[in-house]
Amino acid sequence: MITYRRPEKLARLLASLEKVQAPTPWNWTGVVIVDNDPEGSARSTVDRWTDQLPNVTYISETNTGLSVARNRAVQAARDAGAAWLAFIDDDEEASEQWLAELVETQRATNADAILGNTQFLFEESPPSWLEGSRVYEFRPDVPNQQPVNHLATNNVLLRTALVEDLGPLFDERFSKTGGEDHHLGRRLVRAGYTIAQSTRGQTIEWVPPDRMPLGVVLRRLQRDGNTLTIVDLSFASSPFERIRVRLRHLAEGLAKLPLGVVRAAVYGIQGGRSGVLRGLKTSVIGFGQLKAVAGKDVLGYHVTDSDPS
Repeated sequence: MITYRRPEKLARLLASLEKVQAPTPWNWTGVVIVDNDPEGSARSTVDRWTDQLPNVTYISETNTGLSVARNRAVQAARDAGAAWLAFIDDDEEASEQWLAELVETQRATNADAILGNTQFLFEESPPSWLEGSRVYEFRPDVPNQQPVNHLATNNVLLRTALVEDLGPLFDERFSKTGGEDHHLGRRLVRAGYTIAQSTRGQTIEWVPPDRMPLGVVLRRLQRDGNTLTIVDLSFASSPFERIRVRLRHLAEGLAKLPLGVVRAAVYGIQGGRSGVLRGLKTSVIGFGQLKAVAGKDVLGYHVTDSDPS
């Protein structure tokens, strides 16, 4: 796991890992915690759990950025001889069957990566307009143990040997913007590797009060569209291809602006303010795409705040 200045949330996660059942017949060989705070703020929290969890490894990675920290975690797992590495975010909790279900899906599908299922819960009662908007909601695209073409590193099981073919798994171009996990998913699919969905390998992601204001919600939605575009651009193999990708996202972004307004009007009739936001998600994501087309990144990793997710 990667952590950055969230000791209380990290402690909550580590407490949940203490209850996670071992993924038989596999061996759970250890826990790797990469502290991406140059000041090492997670060390004291980790030290309290070294006797309760198997083979806890604390790593201080002073070069900040998601990709840098995640690659450091992958290397630590390989150095420890681990064939598989499960990522979970430091603002989450693992269910007792989390690892067992991810492993069960891997054994059933022989996939190279297993995407888990995440339920969002609010630390405090959210505004009514937010709770019904479905902004903080994850719905698996397919049934359990079926293939998907994307992944997210807040809840995923990865084959560490992928490094031998792909090199560093997480592209450092996305260290500050986020999207390194989406980029990896695309790389895996393009290289012929498989990703499977585990709807039962569940984690809980806690939404804190500072992620509930409307401005923060809109910025996160912008980042979704921004990430979609910059990941597509990263695969463009020539200047002509980059132009083609930019034009496609320009058209998509422009189309989403009025579409979101229409959806907001329709959903608003049924759901009030939460329906309006649910509809406007489309417009805001489109705006994020347009910003990426214009070369403006929506930063996402402890540049303006301490939220690395």
